[in-house]
Amino acid sequence: MNKPMHYDDWQENLHSICGHYYGVAKPRQRLIHGRVDAHKFDTLDVASVAGDVDCIKRDRAGIKRDESEHIFFLFQLTGQLKVRHNNNRVILNPSESLLLDSTKEAELDFDSAPGHLISLHMPRSTFLAASKHEVEIGLKMCAEHPMAATIQKQISNFALGGKVDGDVHKASSDMLLNMIQLAFSNVENVEPNYHPGVNEDRFQFAIQLIESHLTEDELTLDWLADRMLISRRQVQRVFQEANDSFAKAVRSRRLKLVAETLCSIGSQSKPARISEVAYYVGFRDLSNFNRGFKEQYGRSPREYVSDHSTTVPG
Repeated sequence: MNKPMHYDDWQENLHSICGHYYGVAKPRQRLIHGRVDAHKFDTLDVASVAGDVDCIKRDRAGIKRDESEHIFFLFQLTGQLKVRHNNNRVILNPSESLLLDSTKEAELDFDSAPGHLISLHMPRSTFLAASKHEVEIGLKMCAEHPMAATIQKQISNFALGGKVDGDVHKASSDMLLNMIQLAFSNVENVEPNYHPGVNEDRFQFAIQLIESHLTEDELTLDWLADRMLISRRQVQRVFQEANDSFAKAVRSRRLKLVAETLCSIGSQSKPARISEVAYYVGFRDLSNFNRGFKEQYGRSPREYVSDHSTTVPG
């Protein structure tokens, strides 16, 4: 059995692996019975988080401090976890899982017994742009879901060093992300059930639609207005209320997706490859793309990849 860790050491490990999430110790608790370890599934980070802290939190300050944005696939190994996230309250039991968005606040409350969860870190822009449907953030996938066991076996066997069954073959990281996207897609589609509300809700819904259709040519202001069931002018007002615009929102997120993709390619990011990625994401004018990239990241795409060859862009 592992020795207890001092709370500060446990907290430091959590930050270094998962970003600015912080554990809340129980009254007078100095030692944590558990640990936070880093693993890999190909290029994707995997965190093993075990402990008997009171809870783990993510607040607005933590969100602002992290450059990188992720969608975390969480699944519970032992114990019970109460999750408050994305306006949902969910209880995760062993072998149940959910998606956590690093750009939104969260609170993960542990049961009285030490809990153990696994977190697969997926670049947010890449994950959302590749999703065929809107994915459910903060809602759980039960252990009985037909894809639950397959996804968890992949991570347990090939990231955590579990015993590999003879009939289990390792998926690529892209295939694993595709499985997770499919498992958490709302096949009924949330859009027809959308009811326009206050501007803040409308803005969040608009951003959700943009992020999940980022690489599609049909992504225009008129298309967005049709999906939101409001007029073009009303959509413009929604963005103005948020000190943003449709064009800026699309461009900044497309640039982020290009940055994530180029960093995943690494040394293969030659000029021709960069142009190919930019075109795929939706940029049709390369001079405009290069100018926008430098404005957003302070350097050219090639320089950015060189500086971030081992990290995920923010």
